[in-house]
Amino acid sequence: MNPYYKNQRVLNAGLFIVLFFCFSTVAAQQRKQNRNIIFQAADMEVALRLAKQQHKIIFVDAYAIWCAPCKQLKATTFRDKKVAGYFNARFINATIDVEKESGPNFSDQYAVDSYPTLLFINENGRLVKKREGFADAGALLAMAESIH
Repeated sequence: MNPYYKNQRVLNAGLFIVLFFCFSTVAAQQRKQNRNIIFQAADMEVALRLAKQQHKIIFVDAYAIWCAPCKQLKATTFRDKKVAGYFNARFINATIDVEKESGPNFSDQYAVDSYPTLLFINENGRLVKKREGFADAGALLAMAESIH
């Protein structure tokens, strides 16, 4: 067999394998994103800018790192496929640790004094709706649907 053709087959096989893994990784990331709320911002400045650009309401998960119900919310409700699909399509999703960086100022501005606190804020920074405490997928989805 001609060595050129043998080397060409090896290169083609290698290219196929590389492309396969690249596309598999992208597809896996897209499937994962469809199963989780994608939080685009970690502070209100960024969230407000995105909300104004896209004319969307901001959904904020205000949490503390030590908070057990906050962890449960992230592990269950935010991973619900229906919730994730609805929120990713309709809101700018932000998650703010209320004890770090601009978190204390955010807490003061929106009267966050228990965790988790879930807020819907319009593109001008005005509070539209607020819920304190854990929310299961059905409750969070109902709350979001009442806004749209």
